[in-house]
Amino acid sequence: MKIDRNSYAPPDPAKIDADNPEALHFWARTLETQEERIRQAVHKVGPMLEKVKQELGIGGVGEKRV
Repeated sequence: MKIDRNSYAPPDPAKIDADNPEALHFWARTLETQEERIRQAVHKVGPMLEKVKQELGIGGVGEKRV
């Protein structure tokens, strides 16, 4: 049975589960970056979406990367 990777919805939209292949694929599509970059960012700063976005340099409007 084929898994529909486009139907995944994260149980906690503020947290990235880098151990779940479906979640990783979802976040790679959503953040428009490679799965490996997300995995590395989660390993470095933890699973919280905002911290991962900052680490990847894709924060929201007006946010500066330090």
